[in-house]
Amino acid sequence: MMLLFSAIFGREVPFTANIGVVDFDKTDTTNNIIKALNDTEIFNVKAIEEKEQAMNSLKAGEVNAVITFPQGFQSNTTTGNATYVTLDIDETDPNIAQIVSLGLEAFFSEFGKKMISFLPPISIIKEESVKREAMGYKEYILAGFLSFPFLFSSMSGACEIIVNERLTGTLKRIRASPARPLSMLWGKTLAVLLQTAISIIIMASLGYLLLNPNVNWNIPLLVPILFLGAVNGIAIGLLISSIARTPREAAGAATALSIILQFFTGAYFSVEFLPSYLQTIARIIPMTYASNAMREIMLKDAGFTEIFPTMAILLTSAIVLYSLGVILYRRWVEKE
Repeated sequence: MMLLFSAIFGREVPFTANIGVVDFDKTDTTNNIIKALNDTEIFNVKAIEEKEQAMNSLKAGEVNAVITFPQGFQSNTTTGNATYVTLDIDETDPNIAQIVSLGLEAFFSEFGKKMISFLPPISIIKEESVKREAMGYKEYILAGFLSFPFLFSSMSGACEIIVNERLTGTLKRIRASPARPLSMLWGKTLAVLLQTAISIIIMASLGYLLLNPNVNWNIPLLVPILFLGAVNGIAIGLLISSIARTPREAAGAATALSIILQFFTGAYFSVEFLPSYLQTIARIIPMTYASNAMREIMLKDAGFTEIFPTMAILLTSAIVLYSLGVILYRRWVEKE
């Protein structure tokens, strides 16, 4: 935990923001500004020819903000007229939006002082970014907290599926009956799914009543994501259960893993805040995709077309992980 927290919060630059730049002026002045912007450790500049294309990238989440240099920018600076750039910013994540906005204001202020101090100050005119209502942190964190049951209900609940049966000797009695060992596994899986569903319903209800969030409750899209996220959690718990020797060992492993993974799923803050090597780890955790998909649905009103790739990833990982868990379970049954 100490290593994780120091890696996340111990950096001078919290994360690198992707900035789209539309340059209608195409002069030496704008080129110098864009180069200086790209040389910082905070911004990764992506040149975009058309404003419409830039706004589409912003809505798709490919860039965090769009800066536009108007035509006549350089001539205004040389004649002493007011100089400005326009800024369109994605405010879905208020933390990232604030860092990007303050960072750009500081950049243009310092650039004006050091590089073109004889020119009038460059002002930033903020325009409407994305056609949706502004979201606050309560909306952002609610979508992230709905992924908690994947870790603390699904994974933890599934961790003791095999270990308890091994300890109590239930499986031996089941094998002497007409029931099949796999039937017990399906039943345990359904029980954990029910437990996870109850947890999600309670958390969503309390969040709705206490926070009164301004989010899109698209149930037909949220239910498949929640289901696939829960199945992935159960599959990981089943794998832990196949390795652990006692219920206490399984519960301890599940708790420790859940505490660590919650920082990789984006429950509290965007995965973009993680260092690049930790972002790589986050991308192989299925629950991260489920959490991101819920934010896309609840905060950006994403439809089936936008969410389908994530559904495919979650479905694939659920099939692979659960199948691996079944294989280990059957091997254990044969040994018994």
